[in-house]
Amino acid sequence: MALSAPTATASSILLQLVEDYHSFNPGGVPVLPYPTYLDFSKQVHRGRPCVYRLDPDQQPARKASQVNGSSRLSKVRTELESILSSPAFSWTRESLCAKVTEDVEVAVTPDGRADSLYPLPRTWASPNNSTVETHANLETSDLNNSRGGKREGLEAAHEQEPEQEQVFVQPATINMSLSSLFDKLCRPVANDNTSIPNNPQAIYYLQSQNSNLTTTPLSPLLSDLPRNLPFAAPVLGDPEAINIWMGTGASVTSTHRDPYENLYLVLRGRKKFTLYAPVEEVCLHADKVRTAHQVLEPDGSFNIALDTHQPSSPDVDTDTSDAQAEDGAKTDDNCIPWIPVDPLNLPTPDILASKYPYYQYSHPLTVTVSEGEILYLPAGWFHHVSQECGVWDDGENAPCIAVNYWYDMDYEGEKYAMREMLGRLVEAARREQHQEELSR
Repeated sequence: MALSAPTATASSILLQLVEDYHSFNPGGVPVLPYPTYLDFSKQVHRGRPCVYRLDPDQQPARKASQVNGSSRLSKVRTELESILSSPAFSWTRESLCAKVTEDVEVAVTPDGRADSLYPLPRTWASPNNSTVETHANLETSDLNNSRGGKREGLEAAHEQEPEQEQVFVQPATINMSLSSLFDKLCRPVANDNTSIPNNPQAIYYLQSQNSNLTTTPLSPLLSDLPRNLPFAAPVLGDPEAINIWMGTGASVTSTHRDPYENLYLVLRGRKKFTLYAPVEEVCLHADKVRTAHQVLEPDGSFNIALDTHQPSSPDVDTDTSDAQAEDGAKTDDNCIPWIPVDPLNLPTPDILASKYPYYQYSHPLTVTVSEGEILYLPAGWFHHVSQECGVWDDGENAPCIAVNYWYDMDYEGEKYAMREMLGRLVEAARREQHQEELSR
């Protein structure tokens, strides 16, 4: 049944769009065999995610006419075998450390949430002084004694407090050898398959997103990987960036989107994605928040330092309706839009209905990508990511290791322009909701 509203508000138009989209796009992320470039081109045209399984035994018996002759059948198998023969699939801790001899940049957080929202503590300094105390300075025993572990402990610690301002916090970063990183990641496996870090107050995650396989000391690893995926090259061209990720189940990535076509190859462990279509932007209730970063102190504690400059972000909102002039208050110069809803830790139904009323109209897709599988994630899709550790070939615990290829999105045609218009409608809906809250 179509959604209706007394007047054609921005929110009613957007919710109708969400309903129409899902009427023509049933849920689920298909798992498909290794594609020809024509197969992949059709998937890109659809703008829908899928998983490609790199398994020669699961290749369908395509007719020669479907692939422009029998030689094409042979080419598909050759491409697949060339990927599977890459040395990256047989990496060991020792071989990785032998290749990467310089220190690498590693993200460090108190609870595994890098690039995420944190409540701004009650006692905070002006941005001119920057540093403020954060909940990460709670005693570790207080956090871990709460049933469910550290993240639930943080939530319980603030459960009775009045609502606090949320700020977007980037992780602290340190440089360390790959061997030292593995020492912190590859600990005995807990019951939930998450490795236990050495320091219970710090979670380490190799997650730099600056094409770290081509521009950092990690670049020697690129020779063990395909520089491009054969089925993608004729469709998307050369990748703009290639990144490697190493972490444990303690690290998660909050819901966000990227302006890139993304092919995500898992080498060890598993990655779990929660996905939202671009048309569901209104359902995610992004709000403009101030930006900050974690500071790792010499004693191992963490502090939050508010940023005093506008961060670089493709999704920076330019509306000024919420700007405030007071020193240290919100302004567009230090705010970005970020999504407050965590699909793995949703608030209670009452809070969800009152604070995020449009979330109920979303249709999140969940998919787990295992070793030897590639997720195709179209540009602009919102995604939340968690992970599980893997196992080295000798049976020892290994971090989750994945490589992703970012390709520039196509700005020609109507897709990008329509998405920009969608963003303006979402901003109008946000203003409508704000006015409605003020009138209550």
